[in-house]
Amino acid sequence: MRKTVIGVIGGSGVYDIDGLQDARWLDQASPWGAPSDQILMGRLNGVEMA
Repeated sequence: MRKTVIGVIGGSGVYDIDGLQDARWLDQASPWGAPSDQILMGRLNGVEMA
């Protein structure tokens, strides 16, 4: 069975998601350059999200 991961594209509300557990900010490199901010990772209702 594959692991489910949710990707959220958000604005200012992404900094305060109700129920987000194990929140951590990650720097992520890509072949297209750096993103405009760090990536917020965590678990929401037991599902990994970024």
